[in-house]
Amino acid sequence: MSLAIGLIAIVVAVIAQVSILPFFSIFGVQPNLVIVLLVAWMAVRGQREVLLLVPAAGLVQGLLDSQPLGLAMLALAPIILMTEVREQRWVESDLVPALVLAALATLVYEATILLTLAVTGEHLDWLASVLDVLVPAAIANALLLLPVYGLIRLASQDLRQREAL
Repeated sequence: MSLAIGLIAIVVAVIAQVSILPFFSIFGVQPNLVIVLLVAWMAVRGQREVLLLVPAAGLVQGLLDSQPLGLAMLALAPIILMTEVREQRWVESDLVPALVLAALATLVYEATILLTLAVTGEHLDWLASVLDVLVPAAIANALLLLPVYGLIRLASQDLRQREAL
């Protein structure tokens, strides 16, 4: 049941990402709701569900976004590796690692996009890209993680109560 809700949430997040969020900016960058949703889902619901949601998110984002089809899936793939960090339980809270992972996932995602642009022949100013895109995007996504994490945590408690009945 929760996996179906996760897939619906991914589709809604990708649609919002490509249609609504281009009109909003935090620190001059567009937050990535898909990354934030995946990291928050991983922090609250665990590794098993995210291993299925990440490829689905990459596929849906590739189909609906203007990027090449496999690029979103390639850029989101490191999130699968980051699920191991959550399972290590270095701290008691799930929120602190989620904040760090959201920032790290954003850096990897945006760096993958920039590297792809460089490989395809685009001229990039790497220093400006890091200072103007990567760092502000990581901070914006970490801040956006807070309400998304809270909503997923609240919804997960409601689902657990229903399953117990």
